[in-house]
Amino acid sequence: MPHRIRVGIIGCGGMARSHASRMSEVLHRVEITAVVDIDLKRARAVAELFPNDPVVAADYRAVLDHVDAVLVVLPHHLHHPVTVGCLDAGKHVLVEKPMANSEQECLEMIEAAQRNDRVLMVAYCMRFHPLVLKFKEVLDEKTFGEVFQLSIWTEQHTQREPESWHCRAGTLGGGQFFSHGCHYVDLMLWMLGRPVKGVHLGTNRGTPWMEKEGTSNVSIEFEDG
Repeated sequence: MPHRIRVGIIGCGGMARSHASRMSEVLHRVEITAVVDIDLKRARAVAELFPNDPVVAADYRAVLDHVDAVLVVLPHHLHHPVTVGCLDAGKHVLVEKPMANSEQECLEMIEAAQRNDRVLMVAYCMRFHPLVLKFKEVLDEKTFGEVFQLSIWTEQHTQREPESWHCRAGTLGGGQFFSHGCHYVDLMLWMLGRPVKGVHLGTNRGTPWMEKEGTSNVSIEFEDG
């Protein structure tokens, strides 16, 4: 059997379980060798989803010798320190979206990947949806002519418990637009190129559990007008 990439999962909340449920499709190429969460009970529960008895730890630094790459599935404010720590340890990183909570943190993560010659990727999964891939192909081939406007509408009625990190701006990084809307900003950048200016109007009216916006209206202008 060819060498499989040893992967560690860092963070064992709901999104980690979502990733784990799909791992069976790639287990011929990767092996989950470590699972990390500050709640060891939760970490063990995720580890039990895999057949090879992964190492379980409360600190990601304790498993670095057991992995070639990591999947970072943590509250957003932890993306930057953990990603940089793993890159500096020589590990490749797939980090959940959004990349980090500030532009400076994102730049430092990119710099860490470059200086360590390691792969850093953000899990913008919508780029790989079959319908989106076909739409990108149609745009690139100008099947229906030049595109001058792209509209994206999305709705996510997710009410979290008041104590959840998803409700707090400091851990989420912003509001619903920052946390979930980043998928669609990424698609627009991928499809239309470099933006030159934008306007964001947001409110938490109707979503009082959010410290920041729960509803947003965003307009972005790109270089080609």
